[in-house]
Amino acid sequence: MEHSAFNRRMSRDLVTLMLPVVLQNLLSAIVNSADVFMLSSVSQSALSASSLAAQVTFVVTLFHWSITTGTTILAAQYYGRRDLAVIRQVQGLGVLLMLGIGTAFCAACMLVPQLLMRVFTNDPELIALGASFLRVLGVSYIPSCVSQVLLSIFKSMGQTRRSAAISTICLLCNITLNFISIRVLFPHDAKLAMLGVAAATVIARVLELALCLRSIRTGSGVALSAKDVFSLRRWLWRDFWSYTLPVLANNLIYGLAMALLTAIMGHMSSDMVSANAIASNLRELVCVACMALGTAGSILLGQEMGAGRLDEAKALGRALELLSVLLGAAAGLLLMLMRGPVVRFCGLEGEAAKLLEMMIPICSVYCIGRSYNSCLISGIFCAGGDTRFGVVLDTVTMWLIVLPLSYAAAFVLRWPAVVIYMFLNLDEFVKMVPSALRFRRYRWLKNLTRGEELR
Repeated sequence: MEHSAFNRRMSRDLVTLMLPVVLQNLLSAIVNSADVFMLSSVSQSALSASSLAAQVTFVVTLFHWSITTGTTILAAQYYGRRDLAVIRQVQGLGVLLMLGIGTAFCAACMLVPQLLMRVFTNDPELIALGASFLRVLGVSYIPSCVSQVLLSIFKSMGQTRRSAAISTICLLCNITLNFISIRVLFPHDAKLAMLGVAAATVIARVLELALCLRSIRTGSGVALSAKDVFSLRRWLWRDFWSYTLPVLANNLIYGLAMALLTAIMGHMSSDMVSANAIASNLRELVCVACMALGTAGSILLGQEMGAGRLDEAKALGRALELLSVLLGAAAGLLLMLMRGPVVRFCGLEGEAAKLLEMMIPICSVYCIGRSYNSCLISGIFCAGGDTRFGVVLDTVTMWLIVLPLSYAAAFVLRWPAVVIYMFLNLDEFVKMVPSALRFRRYRWLKNLTRGEELR
């Protein structure tokens, strides 16, 4: 009877946490996909340049994920103990770190945007368009970095509706301004349309931060203060970095490898870049529930382990593993059903359209591995502080297998594009078996909180 009651409670809590995150992720994916389709109607060069420039945002996002993973791990477990004082300290630490990171990337986009673009392409037109785009987009990194920490704190305390509501408002603002820029103001001017998209992102991110600060003062229970930002406890600092540094290393290793994979496509052809921009955005769109499962599962597991309910956390972990496979398969099937309409109406022509038609089946199979690994590595393992495993796994997978094979296939062996793209998307399948074995050893099953006597 107790087991049945636990299952009902966990199912209810999981759905309650997942639904707002699904909505938030869905809207984010829709914004990205809408930008891609609207920019493709202006020119293929605008689409390719913005896609390559967005790799800088991807690197910034890697820092988002790393720092917010650290804040979520600790905040969720201490919320299991209902220790709001420590959660405020965790929040202050995250804000301080992310403010510095956002400022650094903003400065790089302002001062050396051409240099950043040359990493991804040698096409002069794409470099010029992308550099102009980055100069404006870089401003968004400062408010974005701070707001992501605050949103992660809301989620770790189970306040996913609050987080989703803020993100939804800002994403709707973003897509509305993008539509005005691309379709109303500059439908035939690629450079101005891209600048309008960048400016829309800045406005949306500033609005997001303002709403986060207002919300955190009026009901979160963890209002941000200067004392929490600058008066950090040594034990908390050590705990935070012990779980965050492996995630940061993992994300940088993975992110740099992904950037190099994008650079491989960028040096092959602009058709490859354009087709991949649409295929990858569609993949993110159909995988929103998969990503939300990892987020919600991590929060619930953290709260269970922080409260000392390790048997319940173990049972929940097994249920999440199975659900991740089912959701990944459903996402892949949905992507295949979208294949025909997308190829017909995406605005790509000739070789780019043929490449897109070839990429979608590969992405649909990729969804299964993506769902499984994100749930285990970024969700279940991180919830218990097992963050070092991902570093080793991504280093071996990306740098010793995927990158060498992709480079050789593209520039040495000159194999067909379909084979090269398969190698570019090989990582998630290589990681599935080691992830499954790690899960069953249950090293992630830990209570990370400290009592007063250990602080």
